[in-house]
Amino acid sequence: MIKRRRVAVIGAGFMGSMHAGIFANMVGSELAAIVDPNRVLAEAVAAKAPGCKIYDSHQALLSTERDLDLVSICTPDNLHLAPAAAVAEAGISIFVEKPISSKVEDAKAIIAACEAANVKLGVGYLLRFDPRYAAAKELMISGRIGEPIHIYARRNSARTEGPKRYGGKLPLALHVTVHDVDMVLWMLEGQHPVSIYAQQTDRLLGSSGTQDSIAAIVRFSGGTVVNFESAWSLPSGARHMIDARMEVIGTDGSFEVQCGDSGLYFASNEGSREIDTQHWPLLNGRIDGDLARQLGGLIDWLDGAAMPIATGQEALRSLELTLAMMQSAESGEIVRLG
Repeated sequence: MIKRRRVAVIGAGFMGSMHAGIFANMVGSELAAIVDPNRVLAEAVAAKAPGCKIYDSHQALLSTERDLDLVSICTPDNLHLAPAAAVAEAGISIFVEKPISSKVEDAKAIIAACEAANVKLGVGYLLRFDPRYAAAKELMISGRIGEPIHIYARRNSARTEGPKRYGGKLPLALHVTVHDVDMVLWMLEGQHPVSIYAQQTDRLLGSSGTQDSIAAIVRFSGGTVVNFESAWSLPSGARHMIDARMEVIGTDGSFEVQCGDSGLYFASNEGSREIDTQHWPLLNGRIDGDLARQLGGLIDWLDGAAMPIATGQEALRSLELTLAMMQSAESGEIVRLG
């Protein structure tokens, strides 16, 4: 008989609602509760999972639910610490949507709380479960490209995607670039960043509190140089929802990960666009793709399976590098790391 893990999701917004939907339909998990002060959002999510309870705070959740196996935290990044610390103290394993926090001190506090309580902590970098990036990681491990010389990582999307969804609540780099930062750190295991120079623009989206684009050059301790490029400013009519790419050149070979074309292009008299087949496509009424693979892997990880879930320490490294990138972009100066 398959053991069913009881899961609660904190946050019923864009990501939280998808987490909840996946856990509600996944073999091996049960969506026990959804937590959000917005009752309307919480009820809409709970309606899809019979028996799912609703709470307006993590305090109410933890005072009532005694046998949870996992809590997935999908609140805004600057609000991760309080629920994470409380859940850890209750002895429950935690999964936090990326980035682990918007502040280094909060990230360290989350990690410390989980270590003190001896509970598992995973962070949601779903590209680790994208078959293309996962296969590229295997090429790196196999040594077939030799020593990495240069990496180019791009992640651009239309102004109607992230900016429309998040407004000025989240900097571009912490929402978008951090995905590629995690990927690069994952690929370059054993190296660490030593210097960063970045520039950003806010001509289009500055009035809404975020950036149009950011570009950075990072040198790593092993001599590898990485170019990061992210933008939220492609025109609304752009064909690609997410124009993403990674190129790695090594001493013995190279590879390219191409994610711009989803493979499914739709056109009507009103307009045209690609339809997501990668991150969280809706298939047969259920969310599939990278996110579903990640959360399925998360349940296996709770049971002791080796899964590429990002650890708290890995997420801290990604946060530190991304914040250093933002610091350089804001100051116009090179930022040097130890």
